[in-house]
Amino acid sequence: MRLTSLLVGAALLAGCRPTPKVSTYEVKSEAPPAKEAVAATPAPRPAMQATPAMQAEAAQAGQPTWAALPEGWTAGPANAMRKGSWTIAGPNGSKAEVAVTVFPGNVGGLTANVNRWRGQIGLPPASEADILATAKPGKVGADEAQRFVMVSGDGAKATDAFLVPKNGSTWFCKLSGDAAAVQAHADAFTKFLLQSKLP
Repeated sequence: MRLTSLLVGAALLAGCRPTPKVSTYEVKSEAPPAKEAVAATPAPRPAMQATPAMQAEAAQAGQPTWAALPEGWTAGPANAMRKGSWTIAGPNGSKAEVAVTVFPGNVGGLTANVNRWRGQIGLPPASEADILATAKPGKVGADEAQRFVMVSGDGAKATDAFLVPKNGSTWFCKLSGDAAAVQAHADAFTKFLLQSKLP
């Protein structure tokens, strides 16, 4: 009987103990979460900036004699540096622009100019050897030119440019914009330049 009383008392005492608390803790990592790697794309290069002296000298270069405008071309305003400017409507709403500019001297040289055009459509710079390898012969009127055709990595943008050194200046005749419009008007652009005449 005494043993039974002791067992009952022990059981009662055990039942009266408070229930142990369960604590939870949030452990934060010391290291910040890794960021996803984003592929770096070259920033577009800005258009060449002309100084007042360059503008004054270019104004003396004279005005080209232009051939009849191809279908789909609309004339834009010219200025001292820009001797010709046209907007072009291409297929499926695509657009492009023709700009003819003249600068005194060689304005940095062939490699710098072609790499500037490449940068404008997101292409990385190319070496002088690679640039010379892609040069095609061309003509603006009777004047010899080097032609460079380039398309952006995603195929969305394109540039078709003729570079003409003449009388101590450099003429740039550039068709650029949506690749569909540039490619659709490439032949008309080439013919237009061939039938035109630089001063």
